[in-house]
Amino acid sequence: MNVREIPCREMKRILSDPWVDTSRKPWVSGDIAYVPVQKGYSYTLTLPERRRKGRGYQKLGSIIAFHGEQPDAGVIDEVRNLHHPQGIIWYRGHHGEMRIPDIVLLYGEVSDTIHKESGLLYHLNPTKVMFSQGNREEKRRIANLVKPGELICDMFAGIGYFTLPMAKAGGFIHALEINPDAVHYLEKNARENALDSRICITMGDCRKTITGTYDRIHMGYYEAAGFLDTALSHVKSGTVLHVHGIGDNTTEIQEHLKTFGLTATMEHRIIKKIGPGKVHTVTDVVIS
Repeated sequence: MNVREIPCREMKRILSDPWVDTSRKPWVSGDIAYVPVQKGYSYTLTLPERRRKGRGYQKLGSIIAFHGEQPDAGVIDEVRNLHHPQGIIWYRGHHGEMRIPDIVLLYGEVSDTIHKESGLLYHLNPTKVMFSQGNREEKRRIANLVKPGELICDMFAGIGYFTLPMAKAGGFIHALEINPDAVHYLEKNARENALDSRICITMGDCRKTITGTYDRIHMGYYEAAGFLDTALSHVKSGTVLHVHGIGDNTTEIQEHLKTFGLTATMEHRIIKKIGPGKVHTVTDVVIS
């Protein structure tokens, strides 16, 4: 299916345009809508046709990952016959500051795999480190905000979820990560994508390893607001912070800013739904 990528805020304006294929529903992810395009009109992306109408899943290289409720045997067999994966897992969540996955093996076996996304290669083992494809549009959004030469701190770098796109966009990244397994894959991914000259990796608790002052600080962790006392010690006028969380975290952010005697503009957005009544959000904070 051929689509154009349109900001959701512009949907009402374009729906009557002649290029829009009204026989198909747009697909929305984050603040981007993928609008089907009529034959004969230009498009920006081709999406694969949906081959099944069952519950969704992630395809991480040769591994299939289910989230939410445990899939039944029929769903597992359907996906196994469709993709012939090396392994199928049920991701029940993650725990601790190291964000260690809680995984149940449903079929086959799981080892290192390579996931391709937005022109980047991610080496990982989903039983050791987490990976969310649901953040794809947010990664793209952040990369589009980065200006060449920016000094950026990624306080929760993981295997490079946001570090790699920001480095590819021209930033110089101080990537901080506490999980040794994630650091192993981050180092490998930086080399594999020829971005190691732009990425300085430090293993350890980001509250102890962050240094210097940055143009941009990325805080991709649900409890990120609890680390603001650390982050705000490394900002200057114009620094942009991207503070992830669950639900609206703007009041908590404002309290931390007040403690430091700082003022800022904030823009809050929803990234994705993560459960009944729960949404993954990010707040962009620009220090005045």
